[in-house]
Amino acid sequence: MRTTGTYTAAAWTAAIATALLLAGCGRKAVKTASAPPPAAATPRPQPPAGATENFRLPDGDGKGGYRTVNAGVSDAEAMWHLRSALNVAALSCDRTGKTGITANYNKMLGHQRKALAAAYKAEGARFGSASATDAHITQVYNFFAQPPAQARFCAVATGVAAEAAALPAEKLPGFAPGALDRLAAPFSEFYDAYARYKVELAAWEKGDHGPARAATAFAMAPATTTVATAAAASGPPWRIQLGAYSGDRAARDAWTKIRQRMKGAADFEPHYEDVPASRLVRVRIGPVTDRAQAIALCAAAAGAGLDCLPVPPRA
Repeated sequence: MRTTGTYTAAAWTAAIATALLLAGCGRKAVKTASAPPPAAATPRPQPPAGATENFRLPDGDGKGGYRTVNAGVSDAEAMWHLRSALNVAALSCDRTGKTGITANYNKMLGHQRKALAAAYKAEGARFGSASATDAHITQVYNFFAQPPAQARFCAVATGVAAEAAALPAEKLPGFAPGALDRLAAPFSEFYDAYARYKVELAAWEKGDHGPARAATAFAMAPATTTVATAAAASGPPWRIQLGAYSGDRAARDAWTKIRQRMKGAADFEPHYEDVPASRLVRVRIGPVTDRAQAIALCAAAAGAGLDCLPVPPRA
């Protein structure tokens, strides 16, 4: 076969394919750099334990602690504050009675009745009037009812109540200050966590969106019930019980004395209810709108030296 200067169509196609192949072999593949992912924005720090953003911390005591209603108390005052703290724990931590707080609190009241009466008398003498004493005791109740620290408080109160129930009467003055410190510790821990949150929030607002620190996460064990959640779910009106007495006449006489001793009691109508399978008659007053108000009313009862229990709807 004779060749000429003219290529056939098949020859042109083969030549082009060979040229493209050689060009490809002489050139390295170019890798395009992928763009870095955008930096994730650090979320705004949140208050620990569901606290509000406008929560107000107590003043510092200059020693790394806080000036609270429990700071610098005498032994007699510590006994009464211990009673108030365990009363709050019985109300807000032991609705089902399964933790033992309520039973142990009632045992303590029985064993320590004289010591607690003397402590209350000392409190009254210190404040000088029933209204001032009531106001102070209400502060104590409000301190221990703060929702953000309730889970830890309830855990501590379970142990303290058991110890107090087994305590000989003469040992209460020595036991109360340390027990009170233990019961107040969860609130100081919450205050520390909230203070760290405020520092982190200030840095975040200035644009320092570095890694979030775990210090603000005041991890809480699940609480059975807190004052806040109980109040939100309460529904129908609550009442409070101010004792059970041996018969209708005794209950009515007791109510007459209660009205004279307890501030605000006269604003309510008493209800006398028979205790099943017993001659006892309960004295209950109400209604109040929720558990939180029942606790506040019990604080007034405690200020008058009375025992008190909130009564949930239909109980």
